[in-house]
Amino acid sequence: MAGRKIDSDEEIAGGNTLVAHESPCGRPRSTRKEKGKKTGEDEVDDQAESFAYKILSQEQCTELLSLEVTDIQKKLCETFSLSNYRTHLQDAATLDYYTSAIWWGKQQSFTPQQLSGFFTVVHTLFTNVKDQHLHLVDNLKEMQKMLRGIEPEYSDVKSAGLDFFNLQQAKSISEYMFTSLFQHYKLFEFMFSHTQAEEIIGTDLEIEVAKPAALPFPPPLDEGVEESLFTAYIATPPPSPEPEVDDSAKMSEPPPVEDIDAFSELTPQDVIEVVESVTKELMSGLQLDIAAKLREKENNLIQKINKVHRVAETT
Repeated sequence: MAGRKIDSDEEIAGGNTLVAHESPCGRPRSTRKEKGKKTGEDEVDDQAESFAYKILSQEQCTELLSLEVTDIQKKLCETFSLSNYRTHLQDAATLDYYTSAIWWGKQQSFTPQQLSGFFTVVHTLFTNVKDQHLHLVDNLKEMQKMLRGIEPEYSDVKSAGLDFFNLQQAKSISEYMFTSLFQHYKLFEFMFSHTQAEEIIGTDLEIEVAKPAALPFPPPLDEGVEESLFTAYIATPPPSPEPEVDDSAKMSEPPPVEDIDAFSELTPQDVIEVVESVTKELMSGLQLDIAAKLREKENNLIQKINKVHRVAETT
């Protein structure tokens, strides 16, 4: 009977019961149900259609609601295997978007079920951009389908799986998705459709190494040996002191002779003998000094050669 007002709460017609319900938003809502209890298969179907606990389990949502932002980021990094977020731009954007969504749901005082359903919406729409490269209009339609059936005005509108939200929460979710995802949709499309440029940063470091032992007189490694060994075997020995002249020798010098022309009486043989005697007298002390220095230099060279042999044998 079209247009007839229903005065009673129930009207029995054709074996069905029409029951008037009060919706959570205050408007009357009528639902038609069959006589008897709902079968177990229908309950399973309703539970499978729910968006809750599809991506995040109840335990994960309960744990995330009790964490701070840094801990939420670490937990989501482990859950979705985003370990390269420090160097990979796509992983970093994904982790940042998921973390901000969980934190926003925590600020809205969502229950674990509501947080899981909300994250399913976030994950689905974000994956449509990241992996499916879905167009903006098509992704908006997907969000509209998921939000369908929240406190429906008519009984024939079936819930898409988010019936545990009310209208106010659904509006907040819609506004959040517009400001966080759809407002920057072109930017996300560009990021997930282009390959990230790799930058290789290098640093040139110049170091000094010890010269080979085969080179003559290699510079000593002062900092690598003990001071006693360096002084005894590596350091250049101090110069030898000059021999002191005896004062008695100075006193025994012959007195000066008078300036006479003695060369006129000398023969060539006398001149040769005089030169030889003077040369022997002057060169005798110099030869001894040179011989002593040569022996000292020879000893130093032998010590260095022996040290080089020891080093070669050890290596």
